[in-house]
Amino acid sequence: MSPLLKLGMRQIAILGLILVHLALVAAGDALPAAIAPVVAGTIYLPLWPLSALGIPVFSPAESGGWAAPSLLGWLAFVVMWGLVWWAVVALVMRIRR
Repeated sequence: MSPLLKLGMRQIAILGLILVHLALVAAGDALPAAIAPVVAGTIYLPLWPLSALGIPVFSPAESGGWAAPSLLGWLAFVVMWGLVWWAVVALVMRIRR
């Protein structure tokens, strides 16, 4: 039996939201100018407080450029947004009951 068949609606909804969010991040420069800063904000805004605490979530910045998230930064990004999307799905499912 496929592992996807064992997932419930909640897990499928959370996974779908995470994948859409990751697809928007991966699109990067191909995004319209109106939405690109919002998508960039979903990456950098949650990482800045972690960086202020001394957690190395950013790679060394190139001269004059933005520092890209490190591997730990990307992990923090996925975990944080996974929790946010889990909470959104849980709230929607609770309201629909």
